[in-house]
Formats: sequence, structure tokens, C-alpha cells
Amino acid sequence: MEEMLILLKPDGMVRRYSGARALKSILELNPEIKFFEIIKPDKDFLAEKHYGEHKGKFFYDNLINFMSYTELAVIIAAGDNITEKVRNLLGKTMCEKADPLSIRGRYGTTKGINLVHASDSKETAEKETTLWKSIIKIETSKNYLEEMKKYISKYENFPMIDSVRYREISKALTDKEIEKGDAEKILKELLMRETDFEEDKVKELPALITENILLG
Repeated sequence: MEEMLILLKPDGMVRRYSGARALKSILELNPEIKFFEIIKPDKDFLAEKHYGEHKGKFFYDNLINFMSYTELAVIIAAGDNITEKVRNLLGKTMCEKADPLSIRGRYGTTKGINLVHASDSKETAEKETTLWKSIIKIETSKNYLEEMKKYISKYENFPMIDSVRYREISKALTDKEIEKGDAEKILKELLMRETDFEEDKVKELPALITENILLG
């Protein structure tokens, strides 16, 4: 049976409602959940192993700093054509260009800050699941589906800010209608209304988001 890797990214972890709703949408595909756990991978693992192929690209540093900012929800899902099904559900990489009914179109924050990573082909899925299995421990006695449902249940009705608001700020920054510092201040205020993270754990995330926005 085909397996794939899904990661709830830092914006999906901080924005509790959106992250939970994204995972709930994925479960509606009825995949077999082989693994679900909240972990914080080593930054070097993300930089050298998971995203190593992107080293040297203009977005690489921002990507690594963003993905290593918080813990991630790490999921290995299985099913017939599961990779294609999840990718279709996610929508296009850039939130503003994604179908409004897709996960990224509906819940993604802005630009490439798009809530969820998922293997983009069967070949990548095989590579990524093998790689991540080297740093996780799958316990056959655990009911990972129930663990994932518990996480969703905890946050699916959490206070939320519509993603449209984040995209308005993104556009204003891109169009130079507001300064970067002002955008970061607004983003921090919004994020704190959507999370149970301590302020110190969120304070640098707005800068990573604005940096991504300005990368284009």
C-alpha cells in the first residue's frame, strides 16, 4: 500500500483552528494513519536531509528557519493513490493561487506559508517516508488514528482569524502600503489570537512570514 509523508507546518501548529481543520479534511479521505506525533526535528535534519535538494535556492534559508521554528505534526498516511488524493486536497503551493475550497486556499496563511507539507509524487513519498522513519519510532500497539482525532478535537473549535486577513496584510506589504515592521506587529497580534502558544514562542514567526512574502 502506498505511503506518504504529511507535515503540519509551524503556521498550522500556531494557528490551532486552521491546522486542526486541515488535518480533519485529510482524514475525510479515509487514509490509514501509520504514524502521528508532535515532534521537533533537528534543524540540520531538515536542512541537510529533508530539504537538502533546495540548498542554494533563494528561498532555502527562510524555508529552513520557518520549518524549524516550532514542533511539527508528523504523519505517515497510507492508501490507494493517497499521495495524489492529498495533493489534490491541498491545492496549489501558493495560497492565493489555490482553489478556495482546497486546504491551502481555505486555511493557508499567505504565499508559501501554506499550512501543510505533503509528498508531491509517489517517488518523493517513498523517499520521504523512508527518511523520516529513520528518526521516528513507530509503535505497532499505538492507535495513531485515534491520537490524530484527539488532536483535531482539541483544536477544531479554537478561536480563529480568517486567512483573508493575513492575505490582506501580505498584499499591503507587497504593494508597499505598509512597512515590514508594521506588518509584523499586526501579524503577531493576529497569531496570538489564534493560539495557546506563549508569546515568546510566537514573537519571531511574523518576521519569517514577512520575509517569505517579500521573497515573492
